[in-house]
Amino acid sequence: MRVYFFACEERDNYQNDIVQLAEGLEDLGVGFHSRCNYWQKSPTGGDFLFQKSGGVRAEDCDVVVVPYRWFRWIRIGDPVVRSRPMPPEVLRPRAKRPYTTVYLDDNDGYTTPALDPAFSAFDLVLRTKLNRRTWNPPNFKPWAIGLESRVIEATKDAPAFGQRRKAIYVNYNASHPFMHSSRRRAIDQLHPALHGILETYQPAFADLDAPPEDPQARLWWEQTNKRHSPEYYERLKTSQACSAFCGELLPPMPFSPRIFEVYGNKAELQKMFWRALGRLDPRAERITSWDSFRFWETLAAGAVAFHVDLEKHGVALPVIPENWKHYAGVDFRNAARDLDRMKRSPAMLEDIAAAGREWALRNYSPRATAERFLDLIGQERRFA
Repeated sequence: MRVYFFACEERDNYQNDIVQLAEGLEDLGVGFHSRCNYWQKSPTGGDFLFQKSGGVRAEDCDVVVVPYRWFRWIRIGDPVVRSRPMPPEVLRPRAKRPYTTVYLDDNDGYTTPALDPAFSAFDLVLRTKLNRRTWNPPNFKPWAIGLESRVIEATKDAPAFGQRRKAIYVNYNASHPFMHSSRRRAIDQLHPALHGILETYQPAFADLDAPPEDPQARLWWEQTNKRHSPEYYERLKTSQACSAFCGELLPPMPFSPRIFEVYGNKAELQKMFWRALGRLDPRAERITSWDSFRFWETLAAGAVAFHVDLEKHGVALPVIPENWKHYAGVDFRNAARDLDRMKRSPAMLEDIAAAGREWALRNYSPRATAERFLDLIGQERRFA
């Protein structure tokens, strides 16, 4: 099987979705090709993960993959949204192409470009942040940010749990400029109540604009839009837990929650109506934009990842972690119960941290991600 990637050549266009997948394919020995050179592996230069394929075209391969940032890329400091047109190979009728087309959709929020009818041309849309309690097109399948090899490398030498700061690390500077509702609730309701179990560790923000001294770390910093921070990883590895909350908590209705991403007086009135109705609904709220780098980095570092109860709030994943076994999923409707659980069993946090790391490496390493990808492609080709 040969895979073709419509990678983007800009060095500051961070395409984490295809990097992780290609790392796994390379580990498995599966051949892949690219329209350009992208993702330099080492500081010495020339060794790109994606190498421009001279004589191989997309239609010569079995699978054609388009990353999220092909269609939506915002350069830091520039508000212009850059987008490339749909590749013609995707638009060809299914009956006239022997290859499978895949779009990796990492868009935040519920509303994504992939909801546009034009994206029905893709055989598969692998959607991170998918919620099973919302409407989604039939070609959507659950996916996840997962772990790149650089994250695994940066977190591999973490000290033993008992040698770490007995604290929950709170750091949201490499993130959106606005506060997600799940984070706001955690800051207002959870962190103060955790005193006596875990202190709140909220040091000054790591200076993401300062390039790392180590050449390899600097290369990763440059290619991840300054996201890769050795200082951040050191703080994470030396903390027993991390506040990994991300996402908007929305009422159980309506089935399509687009209204919550619309602004204006009329939209605000409709939101008020659905929120009032939601208070009478026995079902838990739903969460969108839940998937974040921080969640996976925390698991890889062997710290306890605090988040909402993912399954309860409708999160769909290829393999979903078990709450209070692999992570600490707080139920804000009954936070006192969760706090009491931790007070009665203080040793449980160390067990969760160890189990969470093992689970993440087993299910969401680059190799595991590539194996899952190939299984999906196999299923698609059998039933096409």
